[in-house]
Amino acid sequence: MYTCTYANMYVFVYIYLSIYLSIYLSIYLSIYPSIYLSIYLSIYLSIYLSIYLSVCLSIYLSVYLSVSA
Repeated sequence: MYTCTYANMYVFVYIYLSIYLSIYLSIYLSIYPSIYLSIYLSIYLSIYLSIYLSVCLSIYLSVYLSVSA
């Protein structure tokens, strides 16, 4: 005959919480770092491209104006 004691309930709660936390963490770790990484890369690329294009454009204009003048 099976009797439900507090020890058995703690075991069931512990197993449930461990399964829940493992599923939650696997979903959390697969979604949120990719979001943060995409935001970081978009900001980094926008800053990098703005600096790169401004430098390249200034060099191009200085060479073009010196040759055409």
